[in-house]
Amino acid sequence: MLVDVKNDFTTGRLRKHLDTIGTILDAKTIAVITQLEAYKRIRLIEKQIPFIIPGKQMYLPDLLIDLKELGNKPKGLPATMRPATQFLLLYHLQVETLEGINLKGVAEKLGYDAATITRAVHYLHHAGLCTLEGTKEKSLHFKENNRELWGKAEPLMNNPVKKIQYYNGWIDDGNLYKTNDNALAHYSDLNDDAIKYYAVRQGYIHFIEGAYCKKTAPFEGNICIEEWRYNPSLLAQNGFVDPLSLYLCFRNNPDERVQMALEQIKEKFIW
Repeated sequence: MLVDVKNDFTTGRLRKHLDTIGTILDAKTIAVITQLEAYKRIRLIEKQIPFIIPGKQMYLPDLLIDLKELGNKPKGLPATMRPATQFLLLYHLQVETLEGINLKGVAEKLGYDAATITRAVHYLHHAGLCTLEGTKEKSLHFKENNRELWGKAEPLMNNPVKKIQYYNGWIDDGNLYKTNDNALAHYSDLNDDAIKYYAVRQGYIHFIEGAYCKKTAPFEGNICIEEWRYNPSLLAQNGFVDPLSLYLCFRNNPDERVQMALEQIKEKFIW
């Protein structure tokens, strides 16, 4: 018998309901679930709970039918990481380890919703950068040390800068973090720039325009604001953006002095 199931179930409760219905009706029961997050699917398979996701997947252990893809094949992983995925990995590498923490705990630490973190972990798992362990609650496990993990992950990462805008004025705001040439000079022997460069989270640039300074022509002004694809605050160190994000900002810069500065960052901060 097919039993329609909503997505807000727990594995234990679903097992109990299916067993109860099966006993009353004296029939085999199969959960039909419209959508199923990756970690929940793994739990159901581990508990050998039969389920069908219409048009996509089915797992029927009593009939010796293993997990199968139905219809169109699933799309491949994106060529590079999404912002939340990159943020998660940079947090693990620089702020505190996420080893052994369940997905709910990761979401709470990083300030993302559960669905976003599930997608991020799904990418990292299928890219071979982490695995999920445990039965009742899945937790993250990283096989490689930080140096090896960075070596595998760095080609999949993106420049965190979404857009830049120059201004004339003066800013005193604790939500801004020094970046670009200012941060590069902080982390290396490169000379600093007279222009003040700041990184902000998405959307905050509009507040700056209303509260502090006036927008100028492209590449003119005494202040440059970079709007980042993820919030730089949790990764920042002493008012500066984190060194690994900074490395990603400059890694394709052909300037020989910049590349020498990046080598210093690699020696100091990439273990």
